[in-house]
Amino acid sequence: MAEAVAGESKVAVAFSGGLDSSLLTVCAKRHANVLACSAFSPGAADAARARSGAIALDVDLVATELTKESVTEAVGMVDLPFEPTLMDRSLWCLYWLVSRRASEAGARVLLLGQLADELFGGYAKYAAVLGRDGPEAARSMMNRDLLAYAERGRLRDEGACRRWVKPRFPFEAKALVEFASGLPVSFKIRDGVRKVVLRRAALLLGVPEEFARAPKKAAQYSSGVQKLVVSSRF
Repeated sequence: MAEAVAGESKVAVAFSGGLDSSLLTVCAKRHANVLACSAFSPGAADAARARSGAIALDVDLVATELTKESVTEAVGMVDLPFEPTLMDRSLWCLYWLVSRRASEAGARVLLLGQLADELFGGYAKYAAVLGRDGPEAARSMMNRDLLAYAERGRLRDEGACRRWVKPRFPFEAKALVEFASGLPVSFKIRDGVRKVVLRRAALLLGVPEEFARAPKKAAQYSSGVQKLVVSSRF
């Protein structure tokens, strides 16, 4: 984390109040002043969770209300070297708007929690494959997804942010990737709980239990952005 925030007195975290963003926030606070930056539509799941999470972690929340107009603007800025899916467009819009708000609040760097799911077994499909085909099949799927993110998802997320801030991805640090890749699958998924070791680390680092144990929620749904992208008729 020190490397991710090196030279910065203020950094922003793309914040939802979930496990990954809460863990990044707690770690980043050791090195810099942290802004929790969120974007969500009124009534979306992330709205209440981000607000309560920022209070619990004692950081300022800088929130952007997603509207049809702002999302339509962001959709028009999508610029990718591949044909974007609905998910790609939705996540682009989310991070484009979050990073713009972070920049307006004075941050030059935005920390994103991408790769936590691929490294630590966060997706439900990993648990399903583990139960059906065993740990090696689950590990192989995680490794494939890790490579796939580098080829597609990272281009999307970096492209969405870089007009406004420097996006940084602490979970892609070489030492962390090597550590996570060497862990037994049982440290990642156990008794139906995913990201077991990451949740334990969060508790040890001071993340309140409510947020350390928060279930995985896909950002495009929990923020409400995908509904607005669809209504924008991209």
